[in-house]
This record gives sequence, C-alpha cells and structure tokens, in this order.
Amino acid sequence: MPKLHIGSSRDKDGRKESRSETSANNRAREEEKSRLLAWEAQKQPLEYDQILVEPNSKPVGHSSKVLRREDFDLVKTLGTVWLANLVTSNKEDADKVFALKILRKTDVIRLKQVEHVRNERNVLAAVAGHPFITTMVASFQDQDTLYMLVFSYLRRARRFNESTSQFYAAEIVLILEFLHDHQGVAYRDLKPENILIDAEGHLKLVDFGFAKKVENRETYTLCGTPEYLAPEVIRNTGHGLAVDWWALGILIYEFLVGQPPFWDQNPMKIYEQYARPTRD
Repeated sequence: MPKLHIGSSRDKDGRKESRSETSANNRAREEEKSRLLAWEAQKQPLEYDQILVEPNSKPVGHSSKVLRREDFDLVKTLGTVWLANLVTSNKEDADKVFALKILRKTDVIRLKQVEHVRNERNVLAAVAGHPFITTMVASFQDQDTLYMLVFSYLRRARRFNESTSQFYAAEIVLILEFLHDHQGVAYRDLKPENILIDAEGHLKLVDFGFAKKVENRETYTLCGTPEYLAPEVIRNTGHGLAVDWWALGILIYEFLVGQPPFWDQNPMKIYEQYARPTRD
C-alpha cells in the first residue's frame, strides 16, 4: 500500500491535495489498518465465525470448527461460489455436490461487505427448511478466508417453453411470498445465475448476499444486477420488497425469450433503456 505523507501530495489524477485532504485520507487508511489488525488478532481458532454474526450476540446455528477447505474438491466456479465435492471415503457423501462460497476476509473488510456477509448468513439460517431455498449446511473459516457451505445441484437452464416457465415462475412466487410475508426479507438479486434446478426438477434459490430484512421500510442501497434492477433502485428513490416482483417479471421474460428485455455491456446504457419511451 503506498504511503501518504503529511503536507502536499498528489492524488491519482495528479491534482495537488491540501493538508486537510491528505490528513483525512491518512485517518481513513489508519482506520482501515486498525480494522485489519483487529481481524489479524482473531486468527487463532474461534468459538464461532465472528465476522458472520453481530458483535456480542449468540452465534446463529450451522457454525463448524471441524470442516476445512482441504475437505472439498473444487470442481467448477460460479463467481465466488464453487461447486464442490466432499473428500470422504463415504460414497453416499462423496456423490453429493455442494456449493461452497469462498470470501477472503481482507476483501470483505476492504469492500465494506461485512454487513452483507452477516445478512446472508443470518437470512439463510432463518429460512432453513424451505423446499425451494438452498440449505446452509455449515459455515467455517481459516486464517484468511470465510466459507459458507450449501447443498447445490448440477443442472441449470436459461430458456424454457411456456408451461415450464409458468411452473418455475410459480415456484419463485412461493419463494418470494415466504421471504416477504414470513421473514420481511427482500432478496434483491433475482437472476438465472442464482437459481439452480435440483435432480427432481425443482428450483433452489442460492446466494443471499444482497438479501436484507426490510419489512415495510425502504432502503437506499444500490445493489443487484443491472438487467434486473427496478427503476426505483436505479433512481435511488428508496425501494422495498416490490423490487423482487419487478425482477421476477424480467426473469419470466428471459425464461421465454432467452435474454432479458434490457441489456447492454455498459450498465449505463441499460439504465437509459429504462427511461426511453416505448413506441406503440
């Protein structure tokens, strides 16, 4: 990490920084350094995943001090999630496919994702047992990395006929009704990549990284995937549970057509399409 010196310095654009700006930057870096040092102090074996629960609170279930990264054979990556097989002599367990979410602690802190990680684990613990939501088997950590282990499935698809689209849309409706009505949780990242199909042909919703308990309140965090964002999220006017229903509409369109109605490699172009008037 480059050092900053008190006094006159230049930012990344070559602009001369004032003493007050440099001092503020130094303070911010010192705060981040202190947080990382505090995390370094926790590298000894822990009672439970400290970063995954609220401070001074009891641990949510599913924490494991037994599992290790070496217990899994990583097969294929889906972003931060790996499809993985458990390394075991038990054939029944060896045949199971899991999704292992791998998060570097330094990245979680640097990107200010601690709250999102806690939210994801707490939501997964709260919704455990729902037939169309993935089950979190365990969470564990080593010196540098956090792991969340969930059951996963091999088959995925992106385009369906009308009857299949209706079937899967109905299952997603059941998921959203459960999250909204019983948990007060907005999922906020509904997209094909977060939907797996199990061996019996039913859906499993995965990756609760953006899920948040909002109930009847509004929140203002810009999060999600551009193609599926509701207009109120893009405009930052405050959003709630309804954003999931917008995303479901986009998803149904994609089930049938094979691509979302709004798409561009540049996210800003996608947002412009939202504002463009439609033609009769």
